[in-house]
Amino acid sequence: MSKFKKFIATAIIATSLFGASSSASAVDSKDGAIARAQAKAAFQSEMSTYVSAHRAIMDTLRAANAKSLADFQAALATVTTDAELKAAKDARKAAMTAAVATAKAAKDALVKPAKPAKAVRTPKAPKA
Repeated sequence: MSKFKKFIATAIIATSLFGASSSASAVDSKDGAIARAQAKAAFQSEMSTYVSAHRAIMDTLRAANAKSLADFQAALATVTTDAELKAAKDARKAAMTAAVATAKAAKDALVKPAKPAKAVRTPKAPKA
């Protein structure tokens, strides 16, 4: 498990242990706490889906970069003129531009899920 995944898992566990239990018991009824817990679980599921989609986009971009580099290196082995070298460079640049544009469009299409609303504490009655 990567350090980032361990950090995220620790943060989720810490948040659920400290934040949810104390605020749920102190703020409102059992129904409100259940609704918040369900909203939080839905958010975590949506966030997991979002992160997986983002990783897939970035992995595709890395693969396209590796392919364009491999194609460029293969072309370099057969280059004999300056025109062929320029054509190989232009082909690599065009492939990378297309891959970056595709990745940017895919990332822009992703919608980051909104965090569920936090519980609102009722103000204490002033002492007379």
